[in-house]
Amino acid sequence: MASPADWDPAYYLEVARHLAAGEGAVTDAVWNLGWLPPSLRHPADLHWMPLPSRVLVPFVAAAANDWPAAQLCSVLLAASWAPLACVWARRLDATEAESIVAGLLAATAAGYTRTVTTPDSIALYGLLGGALLLAASRRQAVAVPLAMAVALTRGDGFLLGVAAALAWPGVGGLRVALAGVGATLGWYARCYLVAGQGWIDLRSRVAESLVLQDVISPVAPVPAAFVSRFEVFVGAIPSVFTVGVIAGMVLIPLFSATALLKRSADRGLWPIVAYAVLFPPVVYLLAPAMAREGTVYRSDAALFVPACALAAIGASRLTRRYHPAFLPGLLLAGVLAGSVYAGKLYQSATRWHVDDCRYLEQVPAGAPVMSYDPIGVSARCGRAGVIMARGQGLAELADRYGIDWALVAPPGFDNGTVRAEDWSLDGWERVDERVFRRR
Repeated sequence: MASPADWDPAYYLEVARHLAAGEGAVTDAVWNLGWLPPSLRHPADLHWMPLPSRVLVPFVAAAANDWPAAQLCSVLLAASWAPLACVWARRLDATEAESIVAGLLAATAAGYTRTVTTPDSIALYGLLGGALLLAASRRQAVAVPLAMAVALTRGDGFLLGVAAALAWPGVGGLRVALAGVGATLGWYARCYLVAGQGWIDLRSRVAESLVLQDVISPVAPVPAAFVSRFEVFVGAIPSVFTVGVIAGMVLIPLFSATALLKRSADRGLWPIVAYAVLFPPVVYLLAPAMAREGTVYRSDAALFVPACALAAIGASRLTRRYHPAFLPGLLLAGVLAGSVYAGKLYQSATRWHVDDCRYLEQVPAGAPVMSYDPIGVSARCGRAGVIMARGQGLAELADRYGIDWALVAPPGFDNGTVRAEDWSLDGWERVDERVFRRR
């Protein structure tokens, strides 16, 4: 059965369901053991930002089967990349043919093929981020609310507002930057009022951890020093570069770079370069564990639409030795082929979660479950739960929430953070291959 495979879309879908049901912004999954709420159902959006789940609510509320409805929402948002790319091309004085190529490039979604078909933050961030970068150099009044919306879409979204401010000298740019920073601080104030010290503990755990294992461990990590954070970033530079190349299927970054070099005097394009250079080191220094888990890939989406417009123009005007349509056509064909190939790879990939709900059929309805993937289990199977802790922490969680059932990862499972052999369920009764019951 089709269902969210990644944590981010699973989380957004779960929160949207609660909102559509009139239950408020809550979640039934505890994934970060740096903060143990007093009850299993607890306030949502204390780590993820709120906008991606809010845009899903009308679709979830109106549909009998909310998963394809949530997918439709994401696809529609990603579809808006194409006309936005055409507008971007016009802003760059493109010809009609170049504008069409820009729109077609954006329509392929390139390396984002998989994620724009799930209710992730990427489709929304690509739309709002591309619009903010466009508005930054043209309409400051529009840029201010867009900077606020971007900041409420991703946790590092305020950095895009700071970068966009470079298009406006003086007070004008400061207004755009403060809009994004202010929206983030305002939301953080909400989180503190809702969760108090618990939210501080959660954010502290994320900021102090170098790897995700520390975030989901019951043992508090040793706060990471600046030098350690910087070393993690330096070590990640090749992967950061690779992510950008993969997201744009190599050709888009290549041709867009040639266009940017020829337009270095255009101050309105400075935010694109500033953001591309600024946000990777900042997020690695602020939250290295999270930065390693896909932050750069997701946040790069803000650059995708303008990069498509720049690439179309860069390919068209790179040389006069060929027919004007040759390089743009080659660019479009290469990106489309890569996009289709990426989609096929994902389609044929092993879906490790496919049997989770079937295994949980033997667990009494309403019983909380300790699992390797509580967010996914909650979204896919409607089962509230907590992520498994290692060592002594497992017994503590079972007692705290009255958990008598556990779902372990499939044999051989290893996603780089969680492995099937990471937990000891000594004293628990094995019900079958993956389900245990506390004695």
